[in-house]
Amino acid sequence: MVNKDSLIDALKQGVKGADETTFPICVDSFTNLWQYEFGSLDDLPQDVDDIIANRAVELGLIELE
Repeated sequence: MVNKDSLIDALKQGVKGADETTFPICVDSFTNLWQYEFGSLDDLPQDVDDIIANRAVELGLIELE
């Protein structure tokens, strides 16, 4: 089983180098692996939401109000 912290660290590294095209792929890969390892996305830490949202804003994929 994968450690949650190491999986989150891998997400941080993945999205850091992602562009508009590879960002969704990186997020999909992370969520698929998380679901596989832990059974659902219900217990995703707030850090994960923050990492994804912040990078999406940086890339101009979403705007925060």
